[in-house]
Order: sequence, then C-alpha cells, then structure tokens
Amino acid sequence: MDLKQLYEMGGDVHVTVRLEDLRQWHRELTAAVPSPSVSPALPQTGELYTRKQIVALLGVDSSTLWRWAKSGYLVPVEYGGQRRYRVADVQQIGPHDR
Repeated sequence: MDLKQLYEMGGDVHVTVRLEDLRQWHRELTAAVPSPSVSPALPQTGELYTRKQIVALLGVDSSTLWRWAKSGYLVPVEYGGQRRYRVADVQQIGPHDR
C-alpha cells in the first residue's frame, strides 16, 4: 500500500518514517522544485536612492516626490520594507522637470 492509497482511505492513519527516508524524500522534493530566480524588477543594492538623497540631488521638496509618485512620474519601489528610487528612473528626469 502506498501513501496515495492511505490518503484515499481517509480516517486516522499513523505513519512511521525513518529519519533517513525523510531526508531522502526532502532531497528529491527540493531537486524537483525549480529554484526561485531573482525578479528582474527587483533592483540591486547600490542602484537605489533614498528619499533624502533624491531631495538633495534634485533640489526638490519631499512633497514633490509624493506628488510625482501619486501621478506616476517618479514612483519609488518597496525594497526591504522601505521606499527607494531607481537610479535609472531618476536619471530620466530632465532639469526642466525640477
């Protein structure tokens, strides 16, 4: 009888498994699951500015950043539970936009 048949029988079933068998099952299971890849949208550290850095760099007020985010002009990304701005997005802002 295999596990599928035990499951289909229902009821209260107790199964005893040796630790080595459990480890082997874990190795097989993790080998079968593809490893998660890093999302391309997730920026690397060093490619992000903080709000304070943007304020100093662009010479704008924090309220301007809030307004730009609301309008979709310069939208921060959530990174580590904090808002950061992509360097590439900031570089696209021209001097006339400040």
